[in-house]
Amino acid sequence: MRHILSLAFTLTHPYFDDVIEFQGEKIRLTQYGTNFDVELTKRLIEQYDGHVDAIALSGLPPVIKFKGGEFIHPVSLELKHYAKESLIVDGQMLKDVYLPWAMRQFVLKNQLILSKKRIGIYSASFQVNLLEVLEEFQNQILMADPFYFLRLPFVLTSSEQLNLFVKVGGNLFRKMKLKRSQVADFSLRKHYPSALKKFLNSDIFVGAMNTVNLMDLDHLKDKILIVDFATPEFEAKLRAHGVAKVVTCLPHLDVGPFINYAIFEALLQAKSPGTAHLDENDLLGWIQRLHLGPELLELNSKKDSEKTKFAFIIHPLNKKHLFYHPKLKWFTKNFPQVLEPLENTAEEIISMLPGIFYGRIHGVKSEKNGKEVEGLIYSATETPRKIMEKDPEVVYRRLVRLAELASQAGAGIIGLGAYTKIVGDAGVTVARRSPIPVTTGNSLSAASTLWAAKVAVFKMGMVVEKNDIMQGVCMVVGATGSIGAVSAKLLAQKWKKIILVAPRAYKLLELKGEIAQLAPHCDIQVATDPGPYLNECHLVITTTSSRGEKILEIEKVRPGCVICDVSRPFDISEEEALKRPDVMVIASGEVELPGAVKITVNLGLHGNVVYACLAETALLAMEGKLESFTLSRNINYEKVIEIDRLAREHGVRLSHIMGHQGIISDEEFELCRGHAVEALSKKT
Repeated sequence: MRHILSLAFTLTHPYFDDVIEFQGEKIRLTQYGTNFDVELTKRLIEQYDGHVDAIALSGLPPVIKFKGGEFIHPVSLELKHYAKESLIVDGQMLKDVYLPWAMRQFVLKNQLILSKKRIGIYSASFQVNLLEVLEEFQNQILMADPFYFLRLPFVLTSSEQLNLFVKVGGNLFRKMKLKRSQVADFSLRKHYPSALKKFLNSDIFVGAMNTVNLMDLDHLKDKILIVDFATPEFEAKLRAHGVAKVVTCLPHLDVGPFINYAIFEALLQAKSPGTAHLDENDLLGWIQRLHLGPELLELNSKKDSEKTKFAFIIHPLNKKHLFYHPKLKWFTKNFPQVLEPLENTAEEIISMLPGIFYGRIHGVKSEKNGKEVEGLIYSATETPRKIMEKDPEVVYRRLVRLAELASQAGAGIIGLGAYTKIVGDAGVTVARRSPIPVTTGNSLSAASTLWAAKVAVFKMGMVVEKNDIMQGVCMVVGATGSIGAVSAKLLAQKWKKIILVAPRAYKLLELKGEIAQLAPHCDIQVATDPGPYLNECHLVITTTSSRGEKILEIEKVRPGCVICDVSRPFDISEEEALKRPDVMVIASGEVELPGAVKITVNLGLHGNVVYACLAETALLAMEGKLESFTLSRNINYEKVIEIDRLAREHGVRLSHIMGHQGIISDEEFELCRGHAVEALSKKT
């Protein structure tokens, strides 16, 4: 019978001697825990040398690699070459071959868990093979190597910094004694500077079981831990400390509770008697034959009643909104006469300040699953004009900072409101840099636009529906924009004729081609000026970034037309709307959240009514779909259909149809319809 000796350098487990079965063969496994005792380890190697098929040596510092070289602790080097006859393996070659591939495959399948997170690595010098994979998936990496090795109170945040640290600290590492007290414990009972507090607030931690087992584990409560392997005893310990999930890179192999990388490599070596020493190709073959891969173990699932948090970024839509903040309300009440002269100055000064935490939304509760979510509202300080004037890079940095604050406060996703989702590449860069997923909310904004438009058109009663197709004409102004394009694609499937309006003709032609394939029945026309077509339209959707510039002549609009103004600030001013009592101008994008909603901030709306982009963020939190759902200027209309379905399931609905002065009543619709009928009769 083949015989393997296992020496666990960092463990104090008592001696055991068992027979295990691996790949149909019984193998004797003898293990000692040597508790950092170098001399005891040497004596055991001498005692069993030549009497066992392989010696598995675990818990020693691995080879540390850096650009231009590598080094290994002298004790590790001495012990790994101490035997004269039996082969000593430490599992490092297996880790180097297996871990990067296995972890990458695992992250690809579990991106909601292991991407766009703050990940704390206790000793990245020992985990370089995992570091490269975790960096690839846009995680924010914090490496505690300076504290772990030297008790220096700072962290590293890039591979370049780690490389420099290892290079400079190499001589110190070689001289360090290997002992239990040398392992940093990361106890929450100690006072730490801000950098280490940030590390301890990570979402996910990465370490080796042998060293994590020696730490204070209180900081892992409700967190995810990634370890090289985990024994049943270690899993029980993590469960007792409230760890939410553990990812074990080496799965349970059904060969007993004693397996680790060194033992596993020794087993593979014992099963390959014709090979003096397994190489990387041999290990690759074994990995594929055994179908190895990491395992995700749920240790402590969160209570169903526990709230999920989402975050949302707003900003003042005009200069008057600068004084909506609770701390400035006293000024607007006590000094209204000087407010207007101060607005321009306030706009300049306040835009220089960083964003702030603004307030909360409580009581949002799903009708689908009963899940309650809480909203954290942050505010950028710039008005639309100041946002568009600034270098996008400056705005990106400010938005990412707010995302970092939201992540630290426990938010799992953040939404961008108004012009924060327009600047630059429309959320793509912010999402790439953010520690949590980002959505612009434009999918639900598009869906709610169509909800409001449909209801308003039916209330006006000017268009007949036949065979599920509205027998009239609709127009989308700003059709090549993000919301405009997807609105046009969906409207074309329900209307007999659609007119697409935007400033760039080539983009209009491209959009027309796409829509023609989706809605072959629809008559599609394109124009760079809406004017000549306004007198035939029953519905006009305006979704531009004109910032208050006039985009159409309301005098030319057909009586009884519904103008659905999606833009913020409005494309159609209140003064313009009042010129046409026979045209219904509505504001779209506002919806109601389910539950006993309490909003502690002034969003410029009423009751539990919020902007659709905010509601999308809340919806994704209720569904547990914490991902960057809507980004860039191109919205996938299939996602609009999906978010529409989620809204109906969870209870997000269109609020009362809103206009410039608030809710539009049925009486107002009737009055507008009367004016329209009269105006049309005069034309005939």
